[in-house]
Amino acid sequence: MKFRPAAVPLITVDPFFSVWSCSDALYATPTEHWSGRPCPIMAGVFVDNAFHSVAGFDPDGKLIKRRIYQRSVEVTPTSSKYVFENEWVKLELTFTTPLLLDRLDILTRPVSYVSYKFEPKCDKQIRFVFGISARGCVDGREQNVEVKKTDYSVAFGNVNQNVLSQSGDNVMIDWGYLHMCDPKARVAKIVNQDRVDLLPMNRAYNAYDEEPYLISVKEENEGVVVVAYDEIKPIEYFGEQLDEYYTKYFDSFGDMVKAAVREYPEIKKLCDEFDAKLTAETAALGENYKNITSLAYRQAIAAHKLVEDTEGNILFLSKEDDSNGCIATLDVTYPSIPLFLKYAPELVNGMLRPIIKFAKSDAWEFDFTPHDAGQYPLANGQVYGAKSLFLAGGGNRGNRIGGKLMFGSQMPVEEAGNMLLCLAAVKKYSGGDQKLFDDNKELMKQWVDYLVKFGYDPENQLCTDDFAGHLARNCNLSLKAILGIAAYAELSGDASYMEIAKKYAKQWEIDAKADHDGTRLTFDSGEGWSLKYNIVWDSLLGYNLFTDEVKKNEIKVYMSKMNRYGVPLDSRSDYTKIDWLMWSTCIWKDKEYFDKVCESMVNMINETLDRVPLTDWYYTSTADYRAFRNRTVVGGLFINLLK
Repeated sequence: MKFRPAAVPLITVDPFFSVWSCSDALYATPTEHWSGRPCPIMAGVFVDNAFHSVAGFDPDGKLIKRRIYQRSVEVTPTSSKYVFENEWVKLELTFTTPLLLDRLDILTRPVSYVSYKFEPKCDKQIRFVFGISARGCVDGREQNVEVKKTDYSVAFGNVNQNVLSQSGDNVMIDWGYLHMCDPKARVAKIVNQDRVDLLPMNRAYNAYDEEPYLISVKEENEGVVVVAYDEIKPIEYFGEQLDEYYTKYFDSFGDMVKAAVREYPEIKKLCDEFDAKLTAETAALGENYKNITSLAYRQAIAAHKLVEDTEGNILFLSKEDDSNGCIATLDVTYPSIPLFLKYAPELVNGMLRPIIKFAKSDAWEFDFTPHDAGQYPLANGQVYGAKSLFLAGGGNRGNRIGGKLMFGSQMPVEEAGNMLLCLAAVKKYSGGDQKLFDDNKELMKQWVDYLVKFGYDPENQLCTDDFAGHLARNCNLSLKAILGIAAYAELSGDASYMEIAKKYAKQWEIDAKADHDGTRLTFDSGEGWSLKYNIVWDSLLGYNLFTDEVKKNEIKVYMSKMNRYGVPLDSRSDYTKIDWLMWSTCIWKDKEYFDKVCESMVNMINETLDRVPLTDWYYTSTADYRAFRNRTVVGGLFINLLK
């Protein structure tokens, strides 16, 4: 089956510096920020002085008349490669963001590469051109940008530089500088379907009404264009504005950019080698699995920002894209960790540290684990579920304005179980690291005791599937509590907690047994059922608290519920979660079920009419996007690679 991504990742650095193509052909629609807001690029060649486009629109939204027709697109973990051809030229265009998890010195550079190679089919002069719109550095239509020239680049930046001045969900950055890393770059405008004009560089422009582009023109048949973003300060962490991680290695943004340009051949070689290795491993499980994980790889990483706190600890801060904009959300971390456990378990610790820090603050009043640490890019304390928090028109700066965090909006059992299971997984896949647990034993003891007391038969509360609403006596949530208790027993060495987990597991198999072959949605719903994705850690962490019979029967039920686009999350609706659906294939080794799940996911990606970065919440009957795009939870699709 030919693979057609619903959206193709082009520039995927972090939650702000993110550009996607949401069409079959790069030139079919303007490129977008992951949120769906316009973030246009232009690309093509001048044949003599006539512009032939592979991306770009005039001010009236019309396609450039002279196009180079797209022949193919291929997505690998770190690159997206296009091939275009017309009667004048053949052009290869490759977008690469070097998100190499074992090379943090490279991964944390806010840089992306656009390499090109053209073969003339005529005797006319041909020059390659690539451009990016000023819209990429502002959040609103009313914003003006200035042009800044350096010895290594030309850049756009908001005339009003209010660093870290706002937070939110579907927002774009409003500060910092977008760089075309070519000192010969110019400012240009697509005037109409036939004209691209150069503009003066000594004045300000409205990013939307005038829509200027930074462009780089190359006469060589083969080369690379480098784009970068200087956020100045990327994260506020409990009142401290933190530096970019690359400052550990470079004295300035300019030094970093110069190294990124100079080292491109070596970096591209590393990316190609990594892509070949990962795709060989995923292809061994099937072509569908290879395509799914290749599409998910950059998205899972680029929904984070990596920085260090003032004590030198790694912080790997997720943004909860297209759901509420929270930063360091624990129940978003939990589904994402398989990718990071495989390649860089310390990054999982970096996801957990903000939660622990907030839990130790006076602002956290509960005896279970917090949901998040703020709203991206401001990690100043949880605002999710806060009453009377926001001033009209304002964003979160960590101030509780006449209100408190409400218990009913929390996820008590969910987050306590997530924390302990994540820490146990880090220990296993890092070869024994449990320092974060050991440094916070008192807090961990408090959280496991909460699970012992309240986790087996949870009261009416939210779990990570909070979009489905509160649910009492949730059997899948009970699984998380039981396995969280077992995780604590392993980490602490206290065998008494493992005995509690064993007792609960035995009772769970009795209480959760349904009127059908599998297990119930809730302890009091005989006909209800749900994907028991939490049980995967029983096998992955080697606890073996639950019988093989229970696991086999779950797969039997899921097979009977399979729709064209997957198995529903539970009996209440026909929507599913792509991360949990893949996790369900690890409950019991069943190749037929795994293959059907992968086929159903590819069906959804290929056939959905909703052209958005890979969604994790959609309807299994129609492939319609329900919500959630560009979220890091797709890191969970790599769970089948954990040994």
